[in-house]
Amino acid sequence: MYANNEIGTIQDISKLSSVCKEKNVIFHTDAVQAAGHVPIDVKKQGVNLLSLSGHKFHGPKGIGVLYIKKGINLENLIEGGAQENGHRAGTENVAGIVGLSVALNEACSHMEENIAKLVALREKVISELSKIKRSRLNGHPSKRLPGNINMCFEGIEGESMLLMLDAKGICASSGSACTSGLLDPSHVLLAIGLPHEIAHGSLRISLSEFNTLEEVNYIIENVTQIVSNLRKMSPLWEKITKGEKGV
Repeated sequence: MYANNEIGTIQDISKLSSVCKEKNVIFHTDAVQAAGHVPIDVKKQGVNLLSLSGHKFHGPKGIGVLYIKKGINLENLIEGGAQENGHRAGTENVAGIVGLSVALNEACSHMEENIAKLVALREKVISELSKIKRSRLNGHPSKRLPGNINMCFEGIEGESMLLMLDAKGICASSGSACTSGLLDPSHVLLAIGLPHEIAHGSLRISLSEFNTLEEVNYIIENVTQIVSNLRKMSPLWEKITKGEKGV
């Protein structure tokens, strides 16, 4: 992954690709979360293959790109036609391709100003929500996607928090959108060493350049209040405050 889809951490792609190059291994990076949001240079970073998806930077859904470095030969996905230089037979989604191109150009053209705006909004949310007792930021504090916020609040269930936020018109998740129907805690949070009871109280918020300071303040106000309300009902939080639970 170029950047993790849950905790937002941006990986050292150049270092990873150099390790692969030393071992004569083809290097692919999933840049779905990063493309259009942070600078990417496949030549300087030594990337052989890179994938991205249009809907992540406000393009059409259902269209993506696989960058293939010249000289890398892949098995064809679908045989039988000359489309995509013979790599994939079938009618091309021209409208989707054009839409993706326009959206990516728009995102890259305004990347610097978008990053500045998003980092300011992101840091405000993180700063204010970090004032909540027994909260923690997940992922790298600075080497993270500009609009990614992932935090844990001890003593509550993430699912309950999401339902209450939804009632306030705030869309968020408690892990990956791909596993939003599961009640298990995020495997990413478990992998970085969080215990189940803390990982269960996670909240992921994704901001875009279209979000405003007023909306960010609304998020802060409601998350703070909801965490407080849920803790009042939580027997786990009572044990934590008595020093019987938590880390």
